[in-house]
Amino acid sequence: MRFFSTLLASVLGSFIAFGLLFVVGGMIMAGLIASTVSTSDPSIASESVLVLSLSGPINELGTSDPLYELLDVPQPQGLNQIQSALEHAATDDRIEAVWLKPQGIITGWATLVEIRESLLEFKKSGKPLIASTSGDLAMREPDYFLATAADSVYGPPRAFFEFNGFYLGVNFYKGLLDKLNIEPTVLRVGTYKGGIEPYTREDLSDENRAQLKVIVDQWNDLMTSTVADARNLTQEEVQQLMQSGTLFTTEDALQYGLLDGLLQSEHVDRLIAKWIDSDEDLNTVSLAHYYPSTTGGPSDSDGTIGIMNASGVIISGSSNELNGYLGASSFQKSMEKFREDDRVKAVVLRIDSPGGSATASEAMWQSVRETSDVKPVIVSMGDLAASGGYWLATAGDTIVASHHTLTGSIGVYGMHFSLGQMLETKLGITSDHVTTSDYADMLSGMRPLRPAERAMFERSLSETYDKFLERVSENRMMTTDAVHAVAQGRVWTGSDALEAGLVDELGNLDDAIRIAAHKAGLEDGRYRVKRLPQPETLVDQYLDLLLTRIRTTFESPVETMIRKEARLVDEAIQLQGIPIARMPLEVKTAH
Repeated sequence: MRFFSTLLASVLGSFIAFGLLFVVGGMIMAGLIASTVSTSDPSIASESVLVLSLSGPINELGTSDPLYELLDVPQPQGLNQIQSALEHAATDDRIEAVWLKPQGIITGWATLVEIRESLLEFKKSGKPLIASTSGDLAMREPDYFLATAADSVYGPPRAFFEFNGFYLGVNFYKGLLDKLNIEPTVLRVGTYKGGIEPYTREDLSDENRAQLKVIVDQWNDLMTSTVADARNLTQEEVQQLMQSGTLFTTEDALQYGLLDGLLQSEHVDRLIAKWIDSDEDLNTVSLAHYYPSTTGGPSDSDGTIGIMNASGVIISGSSNELNGYLGASSFQKSMEKFREDDRVKAVVLRIDSPGGSATASEAMWQSVRETSDVKPVIVSMGDLAASGGYWLATAGDTIVASHHTLTGSIGVYGMHFSLGQMLETKLGITSDHVTTSDYADMLSGMRPLRPAERAMFERSLSETYDKFLERVSENRMMTTDAVHAVAQGRVWTGSDALEAGLVDELGNLDDAIRIAAHKAGLEDGRYRVKRLPQPETLVDQYLDLLLTRIRTTFESPVETMIRKEARLVDEAIQLQGIPIARMPLEVKTAH
């Protein structure tokens, strides 16, 4: 029987290997063909309209992988692509207007503000900017926030128009853990460290509720003031529209002055053609097709500004873009390239991370500090630079945050899950063992921590928190007591963090680049920009996904049960038993 099972596994493995080679080889060949086509002149016609169809997640970095277009797969969108395309379109004689189509955008408010600022900058060119949407749900608050930058905003008739305020939601797993007989040990340092609450509570603590309320109120103020300025209303009138339940359809939005008309996309197409005096069918170009022609820099430069992208949950080991992990070893390799490249005169560390492993955060901190010893390092905060993300930021020379960056969260917590009871009561699995010491199986996950082990865990967390305070104290030139007063795990918006002394300036990525160039002695327009790491290609992401599916195909019943029923996010397993500098594991933002 063993022979046949081994033979079957061997044959099955061969089929999978050949299948992988065939599929990946085909994708690589298609990519090479598409790449050859894309490297030629994109042949953008005169009197063209740049169409920005923005939907789903907007990452820090997008990709111009031609394989997406060849396979008709939605291409990931990046802030860098959107900003570069708008900047180029403003002076490109071939581009007559921009047609913005925001639909179901998923990103933070710091990113939304940067995109809107780029739209407003484009409008200074005098070229038309039109916004419209289609579908049953015409617009949500983030979509409309961007649309307000346009000269005119249109929605389809009889569609929903979501304009009802904001909330922040947190999922809690305590009830699930109780039902599965999983016993958590979760410790924290910091009154506001809300990352542990999903495992110990069924609702928000007063402290966590208070800090989240501050954040959501600032989002609301941003939205109401922006809409009021754009649509010639008072902020009080906009707030009343949000709270009264008056707005629910595009007809309502038109009635109260939030839209300029009700038009389907084909009618907007004709309207734009009239605006640009085009007698022929409208020539449109997508972001994916237009962006490659916007890249580059001055032909002769005095140096390069390196932009190090640090996005995702911080872990030890390698990064995994598909799962949203920022690996310390991958980060260190990229930072080393910038550090040793004499052409790179300064580095901008762009952080968009909720934190993660404190050990990995410290390793990355060391890499940034080594770089700052030989060339300027300016930190630019995106949507998130919290906990371990803020730890990393303290290695820079200057910290620049957006008004709406979520940062701080200077605190530490740790988790330990005991799965022994779950395995016995749910699956009938018991275990036994031998050890060489009383503590050998402490992190096995098969039993709860004993009092002495809990004390060891608490001591480790306290030492990590002290190290965190030390890093902040050195960077911010504050006493550790002063840092402790604004720490405690509390999350701050960028504007509040400036008042608390946790950041140096408020601004966006371009502001951070200008500061870096100034510190490096580079004149405006006399430097190139180089970004690391490069986004994964479609082939890379496909392989990651395929390998994940293969692993789940051959997993044991216990692994399947844990994955499907007690999925506490993969990072909870990644970070078990170690000090964690991380914001709440799963905070859902609804608009």
